[in-house]
Amino acid sequence: KSITFIEVAIMPLVMMCGYPCSGKTTFTQKLQKHLEASHKTVVVISDDSVGIDRNYTYHSTQGNEKELRGDLRSQVQTHISKETVVILDSLNYIKGFRYELFCISKSSKTPHCVVHTDRKPEICNKWNEANSHYNPGLIDELVMRFEKPNPGQRWDNPCFVVTEEDVDGVVKLVADHLFSVGAPRPNQSTQSQALSPPDFLHQLDTSTQEVLDVISSQQSLGSTSFKIPGLEDPLSFNRNINIAQLRRLKRQFITYTKAHPPSDMTKLKEGFVLYLQSMV
Repeated sequence: KSITFIEVAIMPLVMMCGYPCSGKTTFTQKLQKHLEASHKTVVVISDDSVGIDRNYTYHSTQGNEKELRGDLRSQVQTHISKETVVILDSLNYIKGFRYELFCISKSSKTPHCVVHTDRKPEICNKWNEANSHYNPGLIDELVMRFEKPNPGQRWDNPCFVVTEEDVDGVVKLVADHLFSVGAPRPNQSTQSQALSPPDFLHQLDTSTQEVLDVISSQQSLGSTSFKIPGLEDPLSFNRNINIAQLRRLKRQFITYTKAHPPSDMTKLKEGFVLYLQSMV
């Protein structure tokens, strides 16, 4: 099993992640039952709890995924605490959105983990044929857009991978891990931020503007995938974003980052790219 361990403290944010119809809700229900049997307070946030039409929201020609992510993010911010286990039962297939949730958990001094239900697309489609949750073809489309969790990235760590053969075993493993270890040692993510370097605002503006310049120049050539210098993974949009929208997103990111400056200034560009990926 692909599992990476770090020390965590109660109460965590559990982010489900996986293809549609891959068993996320089944795992969520089993984990909730297991935790509540141990007298833990559990809140489940899901697509159903915010009242969406999956086929309308997740269709690539619709613009409602951004609104859905905003609703899910708001619900997480409302319920996350050191007294409640929050399980987010949604696709969570965009790494930028998982990064945002990671930032929320860190700012709340509440740890997190990712649970990836690893199923083959044909199994997901077969289950959907019997239950009709998604229109034909939509699962394959979402599989193509899926950004698999990478335990090497801090926002996807720890990552528990659930196989079809051992759901109950991983439920116990996740629960035992979450509540059998002590609180994390103080570190930069749980302490007050040090003063930013004198050129912090200049670095922030320069890094974000470099990203906008790349997007603007490559969009003019008809591209929707952008290779950002210094970053390994490309940034992709499913539609063109005009310069006014990009500048607005830049201002929003700068406002947030000024209030939550990173400890590593070299991560500014990466953080902005992840923010754009989650917002567009």
